[in-house]
Amino acid sequence: MKCETSEQTALVSLPICLIEAILKMRSALDDHLASALEKSVGGAPASNKAILNQPSPNFVAPERGKYAAEFLGVVFSANTLANVFGRVVDMMADVAPEALVELAAIRTRGRRFVSREPREIHPHSPHLPVMQTKSGWWISKNISQDQLKQALRNLCKVSGLSFGKDLKFPLRQPRL
Repeated sequence: MKCETSEQTALVSLPICLIEAILKMRSALDDHLASALEKSVGGAPASNKAILNQPSPNFVAPERGKYAAEFLGVVFSANTLANVFGRVVDMMADVAPEALVELAAIRTRGRRFVSREPREIHPHSPHLPVMQTKSGWWISKNISQDQLKQALRNLCKVSGLSFGKDLKFPLRQPRL
């Protein structure tokens, strides 16, 4: 067997579930893009002037929040640090759910970063608020920026991702 590689080729070891999830996300993005293009081309008015004067009924403005992050090339923002962490947890649940199981096993001085049970987030301080992510994981609503960075670093460590490259936080928001 002959293997030809160029200077711009890198071999990396990734869990198969991560590769499958990336391919699934890519396929879904391609499907959504093809659908959007089909709708815009198929129902396009004859003049460009008509396009400019009509608001698009399917347009949804992206959420603009106080905090921004990037996960595997997907940039997003949220108004709270807990919502940033929740979005990362939900995206990781799609890409590598086993990493969240490993993260749930890590316990800091008084809390867990994620859990399937709300009472396990703040076991010694049950009065502190928690929230459930869309993927079903429980996280703390009471999180500082340093605690969030530590949680994200630990998540990168257990998943084999690189904090600062694959997962970036904080990102500077462009001022409008």
